[in-house]
Amino acid sequence: MDSLHDVMRSIRPETKSGKDHLSVFREFLAHLDHLQRKAQAAKPRARPAARRKPARRAKV
Repeated sequence: MDSLHDVMRSIRPETKSGKDHLSVFREFLAHLDHLQRKAQAAKPRARPAARRKPARRAKV
């Protein structure tokens, strides 16, 4: 947990002293969520494949 505190402090300097572990973990999850949403928005959406019509059979 101490290494998580160090990482969070390097990302954004601490403005309040004495953050508890739960608030640091929630902040970390918020950062991950933000990065995931940003990555999904940047990814182009794949279009569904066009449906092919069945070949017409010749009448006999």
